[in-house]
Amino acid sequence: MKNGFVKPVAIILVILFCAAATIAGFAVSAATHSNVAYDPAAGNERVDEGSIPALRDGVWQAVYDDDSSMLFFIEDKDHSFSLINPDKGIGLPSTYAYNDKIGMYKLQIAYAGNETFWRVIDNSGATATVKDENSKLITLHYLSDETFESFKFYSYDELCEMAKAQYAVVHDGTDQPNMDAKLNTDGKGLVAITAELDGEQVASYTVDIRTGIGVDDLGEAVDLSVFAAQA
Repeated sequence: MKNGFVKPVAIILVILFCAAATIAGFAVSAATHSNVAYDPAAGNERVDEGSIPALRDGVWQAVYDDDSSMLFFIEDKDHSFSLINPDKGIGLPSTYAYNDKIGMYKLQIAYAGNETFWRVIDNSGATATVKDENSKLITLHYLSDETFESFKFYSYDELCEMAKAQYAVVHDGTDQPNMDAKLNTDGKGLVAITAELDGEQVASYTVDIRTGIGVDDLGEAVDLSVFAAQA
C-alpha cells in the first residue's frame, strides 16, 4: 500500500513540474521585455485554453495606439509571420511560437534575440486585440486569406508617385505637390493620400492599398493603378 501511494504522487509531481516549466519558459524569455504585471508565470490575465482562438492564417492590418499601422502576415503551417511597413513595402520573414494556454505569441523577428510578445485578449476572427510586452494594445483587422507571397499591394512610395502622375494629368502638369500616404485606422486596407502645395492641402485620395482604386476629396472615382508604370 505504501508503494501504491507513492507512485501516483510521484507522477503528479512530475506533471506539475513539467507544466510549471512550460509556463516558466515563456516567463524567462518575456522577463527582459516586459514588466512584472505582464509576467505569464504570475497567472495574470490568464486565458483558459480554447476560450480565445489563435489568429487566423492570412493578412491582418495591425493598428497601434498612436494610429500608425502595419500589415501583418501569419501562417500556422510553417509558424511564419511578417510585419510589413507599407512605407517601402518591405518586411522581414520571421517565425513565432504560440502558447495556447495563456494565449501568447512569441514573435521572433528576422534574427535571434529580436523578439516581441503578443497576448491575444480578444478574437472574433474578423478582428482581434492583442497586448504587447509593454501592455500596449494593438487592434488587428483581418483583410485576406492570402499568403505573404500571393498578397500584392502598393507601397506608400508607389501610391504617392501614382497620385502625382494623376494630379499632373488633372492639372495639366502644373506645380507638383508633395504627397503623403498613411493607412486609415478603420482596418479596411485603405490608404489616405494628401497632396500639399506651399503648405496647403490641394487634393486628397482614399484608395485600396491592394488595387489603387478609390475616390478623391470630391467623391469622384479614381484609379491610380493606371499610373503604376510611372511609379
